[in-house]
Amino acid sequence: MATTTPKFSEKLGEFYLGTTLLPKTKAEQATLYDAADLTTHAVIIGMTGSGKTGLGISLLEEASLDNIPVIAIDPKGDLGNLALNFPERKAKHFAPWLDAGVATSQGLAIEELAEKTAKFWDTGLNESGQSTHRQQALKNGNEVTIYTPGSKSGIPIALLSEFAPPPKSILNDAEAYAESLDATIGGLLGLIGIEADSLSSEHVFLVQILKTAWDNEQTLTLADLIGQMLNPPFDKVGILPLDNVVSEKARQSLAMKLNTLIASPSFASWLAGVPLDSNRLFYGENNRPQTSVLNIAHLNDEQRMFFITLLLNNLINWMRRQQGTSTLRAILYMDEVVGYLPPTANPPSKRLLLLLLKQARAFGIGVVLSTQNPIDLDYKALSNAGTWLIGRLQTAQDRARVTEGLLSAGDGGLNKTQLDDWFDQLGKRQFLLHNVHASAPLIFKTRWAMSYLAGPLSKSAIKQLTAQHNQNSTAHLGSSTTATKQNQDNTKTTSVVNNSTPVLAPNIERWYLPTVPKANGNATCYQPIILAHVRVFYDDTKSDTNEHINYALQCQLVEDELDWHNAKPLPISWSQLQKTSHQPALYKDTPASLQDEKLWKAWHKKLKQYIRQQHQLTLWYAPALKMYSTVGEEQATFKNRLITPLHEARDLAIKSIKEDITKNITKLEKKQISLEKKLADATDKASGGWMDAGLSIGSALTGLFSSRKKLSVTNARRMKTAMNKVGNVSDKREKRAEIESQIELLKDEIKTLQADERLQIDALSNQYNIENTVIEPFEITAKATDIEVLDLGVGFVDITINENPNENPV
Repeated sequence: MATTTPKFSEKLGEFYLGTTLLPKTKAEQATLYDAADLTTHAVIIGMTGSGKTGLGISLLEEASLDNIPVIAIDPKGDLGNLALNFPERKAKHFAPWLDAGVATSQGLAIEELAEKTAKFWDTGLNESGQSTHRQQALKNGNEVTIYTPGSKSGIPIALLSEFAPPPKSILNDAEAYAESLDATIGGLLGLIGIEADSLSSEHVFLVQILKTAWDNEQTLTLADLIGQMLNPPFDKVGILPLDNVVSEKARQSLAMKLNTLIASPSFASWLAGVPLDSNRLFYGENNRPQTSVLNIAHLNDEQRMFFITLLLNNLINWMRRQQGTSTLRAILYMDEVVGYLPPTANPPSKRLLLLLLKQARAFGIGVVLSTQNPIDLDYKALSNAGTWLIGRLQTAQDRARVTEGLLSAGDGGLNKTQLDDWFDQLGKRQFLLHNVHASAPLIFKTRWAMSYLAGPLSKSAIKQLTAQHNQNSTAHLGSSTTATKQNQDNTKTTSVVNNSTPVLAPNIERWYLPTVPKANGNATCYQPIILAHVRVFYDDTKSDTNEHINYALQCQLVEDELDWHNAKPLPISWSQLQKTSHQPALYKDTPASLQDEKLWKAWHKKLKQYIRQQHQLTLWYAPALKMYSTVGEEQATFKNRLITPLHEARDLAIKSIKEDITKNITKLEKKQISLEKKLADATDKASGGWMDAGLSIGSALTGLFSSRKKLSVTNARRMKTAMNKVGNVSDKREKRAEIESQIELLKDEIKTLQADERLQIDALSNQYNIENTVIEPFEITAKATDIEVLDLGVGFVDITINENPNENPV
């Protein structure tokens, strides 16, 4: 049956959600939601079958159309449907995603079901006023990327490969630093089934281990963490002896639980993948806004809590590095929040969600929380949400809890009786929209989702959708293997090997790059390279930079000569170097230069010169805004960060132009009003003058023809007076014409000013467009006195050899 298509015009910053049902209007009216309102967060509540998932996907589609980046947590597997957008609406595009069982139950071939589905979707989209052009715009918007932590079906995320220190800005903020430590350890303990609060002995003990490492800018692997649990790098916790806080037996028990995690077959899947990085999740590989769907449907409850805790902590750390703004910068969407924000319990995720609900608004991050179970929610926390979208509710208890939550979120003119009446009217795909920024609530029917809603995606479906990403994603493990591979490529030569440990100059350190022991007791063959560990302090007042950076370098000797300009970064951290070799061991002949103390002193001096000349710290600089990037901030990330201050500067400039133009227009309008008043007076006087002149002429003529003395003095005087009055009227008419001319000139001036205002604003829009903003490199050179060589010595790298090691070592 045909329905009326709601009319709406596409506008930046307005989300088209559906069609308004109440209050009723003569013509169907589109339900438009101001995107900026989402900075005060939103809650979506509805029972199974209410259309909640479709509404959530439609909301994320609208964000994609406006290029607003999204992180979407997907516990059920439905949000991956955002990748199923087919602008051509052809059956062949739907066919791969249809259920063969459904086709069989309907007595159809899969091709027939695909044809039927394509027509059904086409009809629904047309009836909701959405053209293929709009669908194509969606496809051209945010790229949809599906991540699967703990699984390789999508793009995996490495979570347990290492615990790296947070950025300096977090380390220097005591509160943020403590929150980051608590979240990391809280999530890890939850993963091994320990529900410990932040004051428990296990939690405090592990936090101190991690804090000790991070304070020293050290990255710990899980194996490192277990090792330090058995041999802690401290003997006190607070002011109490370590054993009084957590006994040796308790430490061993905790270490065993973590070791069991490492030993489990599924552990490797937590090591592989891309690093957890909110900036990359928001902006993708090409630094374009993207919609990142984080599918966790395959994880158990403990694993989900662990992942969500780390994700929220990472997002908060990212948020705190952004500049404040009132515009919608990004969206965090959570498809099922039950269990993560309970009313009484305190899981690790709850504190982080509360923090986001309270603070994210200032940074332009909108949090959208969705659930089909309204009972187990902390409505006191949700009182921070400014938008509530409520669909059909299953039980009276559900209604009571939602009513309580809505009323506690602020009066907004709501009352229990009215809410009950509205809830009674809600059908499928119908929602009550309560927005604190709107004058009154309304009920609307959701629009048709442009994405094909195929239901929860299977692992094979996700793998099919993300095949291209899986080719590019790399395991986060294997840095040691990479290091060995890189050095193998640089050591293809022939020389003699022996089993004698090389002799070095006095006080010269030696290290061994990590490698894998050879099978069947075969020897590991090592080749020497030069390793250097340098600490550099960069100090610059213009960019407000005060940064220590460590460089780990490797360099090969060429015919006993060392040229630091051939140095390359060491592909592993300095702490991963080992002090002992694998046995049995063979060594390529060691150059005699490694035993020469004078050469080592010369290399030390040249190393500092090389660092000063070749290792300037490069930042990015935007002259128009006088803004510098932070240390380590990529150009694309800096560019994205400039958008908000550019918009703010543009708005200030526009405001200034409007104020100046308005001031000038106001002056001209005052002149115009004054002249129009004069014109009105002149018009009245001219009208009266004509009447008076007419009467005088009539009187003079009457006297002239009725008098016996036709040319008497009196008649002559009358005629002269009448003619003078006619002259006065002519003067007034000329004056009125002059005033009218002045008014027209003023109107032209006003129009010119208005046109000039438009031109200036258009010019500003181009001037403050990020694509037209100059970004140039800014280099900081360290002082010679600020360069410290921490370590300089020999590293031995494993090389692959043939059966006869003297034949052709590679």
